[in-house]
Amino acid sequence: MQHGFIKLYKKSGKWMEFAAAIAGFLTFLMMWVIDTNAISRKLFNAPVPAGVEFTQSILTAVIMLPFAFTLYKQEHVNTVFLTSRFSPEFNRWLHCFWMTVGMLIFAAVAYASLQYTIRSYNMNEQVWGATIRFAVYPAKAAVAIGAALISFQFLMEALHAMIIGGSPLSEAAADHYKVH
Repeated sequence: MQHGFIKLYKKSGKWMEFAAAIAGFLTFLMMWVIDTNAISRKLFNAPVPAGVEFTQSILTAVIMLPFAFTLYKQEHVNTVFLTSRFSPEFNRWLHCFWMTVGMLIFAAVAYASLQYTIRSYNMNEQVWGATIRFAVYPAKAAVAIGAALISFQFLMEALHAMIIGGSPLSEAAADHYKVH
């Protein structure tokens, strides 16, 4: 069972990495739109049509998509002041508990965002740009997708703590004391 779960965990990590890569590409695209907008405004007094609105709409994907990959890589902020005093077994269950809480919270965010996305799509909600009208639902969908991804990753982390054992809380404390 552990071997199968590890394969699933690594496969889901690849999907989270793919989502983060999409966010990276969108960040790069956003940079070029902003640069092009600034240069064309200064040189030709003609900004990129709806450049600001475009960057605003993809900003939700840039922010939400990499969250799950950050959790998968254990690159988030981790404080071990209190947990370093607990036993590894207690930290394992504490980690499992908080990963489950995170999964439930982000599942609720994903569900609510999906409802808003569907409503926005059905009513053809749009925002007026300088020259172009933009649909709002893709930005709302990015929030729903990002929240669903991190909710799934929280679930995978909780299962990892239960099936494989160990906890980043204990491991971070051990790493901290090795360095100092």
